[in-house]
Amino acid sequence: MDLYHTTDAEGISELNPSAEKMRELLDSLDTRGANEVEHPDVSLVHDPSGWSLSVYPSGVVTFENFDEADDTPRFMSGITRNQALELWLELSRGEIQQVNSRPWLRDEA
Repeated sequence: MDLYHTTDAEGISELNPSAEKMRELLDSLDTRGANEVEHPDVSLVHDPSGWSLSVYPSGVVTFENFDEADDTPRFMSGITRNQALELWLELSRGEIQQVNSRPWLRDEA
């Protein structure tokens, strides 16, 4: 099993959380105001590859690789919590190509 971790809006990380814990973390986006914390997103990082999925209360999801300086972050909007959980589960299993095959947009302006 690959190592992965989540980080909540308070900056607290959890190593290899269960799908239930991931769901709770995503649901936490709806239980507090976006202005209550400095960083309103929650994220999951696949540690071996450096790929990260961050989810925002607005339904925006970003997909980026922190190990690749030249990589342009990708994003989608209108993502439901269920869709975000599906993306997180894929990334947690190391299914990078599956996640990358989604209709990501890039802001290269």
